[in-house]
Amino acid sequence: MSETTLLDIQSDYIFKRVFGVEKNKKLLISLINSILKGNPTVTDLEIRNTEISKIVKNNLTIYLDIKAEINPQEFVDIEIQVRNTGEIMERAVQYLAEILTLNCRKLTEKEREAGQRQTYKYPKVIGIWIMGENVTDRKDAVNEACVAFPPTERDEYQIITDKLRIFFVELQKFHPKHIDRKNMLDVWMAFLKNPLNDDIQDVPEVKEALDTLKEISADKDEREIYYLRQHTEFGYISEKNVAVQKEREKAEKREKELKAEAEKREKQLIEKAKAEKIESAKTALSMGLTVDQVAKITGLSKEDVEKL
Repeated sequence: MSETTLLDIQSDYIFKRVFGVEKNKKLLISLINSILKGNPTVTDLEIRNTEISKIVKNNLTIYLDIKAEINPQEFVDIEIQVRNTGEIMERAVQYLAEILTLNCRKLTEKEREAGQRQTYKYPKVIGIWIMGENVTDRKDAVNEACVAFPPTERDEYQIITDKLRIFFVELQKFHPKHIDRKNMLDVWMAFLKNPLNDDIQDVPEVKEALDTLKEISADKDEREIYYLRQHTEFGYISEKNVAVQKEREKAEKREKELKAEAEKREKQLIEKAKAEKIESAKTALSMGLTVDQVAKITGLSKEDVEKL
């Protein structure tokens, strides 16, 4: 099968069909471990959402991420996104917060009646976002974010908790001159950028992943779902871009209206102030003050006072 016939591994649907199925669980473990680098080391996991959801009526495909339980107190959520839609950071935090809330142990009615208080020993949650476009301004291809105190003049950087961690893997920043086949992070990133990369074809995990990808790509039904997914995704992005453009135009129009209102108000205030000065000047002249005196008191020019 030639490269042109392979479906895109960076598609969330295809990514889940390769890594989010039980038979390829060891490939998912390898991918996760390559990113976590031993903190923690995953030896086994349970994939929680192996089902592939359908295209729903609003043109969105739901639940195409991979959720896995590393142990009863530690969970991981893996997302792959081709494009930076502008709200990736917010989504990453929200998704993990939801997983954290869903998996924390709630007190039973009996425990509450007994006066037991809710514990804050929540499980650990790790989010991994594999991006086709950059979302950070950091130089490394893999960056971890966590809840921490930033450094100050008096204190050093300090992590507050390790219960919520987010990894951003930016494929655009991965372009080594040589791929170390013993470094699985290099191998998997190379695979996600180009599954047919000659430098990684002799890695057993890559061979298994590529065989699965070829099998999916050769399946007529799978290709149909893939293209439907691509079509609806592009449609959604297009609609979103149109909506953003309309909001931008609306904001620009409102800004112009506010500026015009401000200029009109400023002009009215200037005219009112000048009218008040003229009335004051007339009163002063009627009282016998000189032109120079009136000009000095009111701030009007001598020419304006002389006209009065």
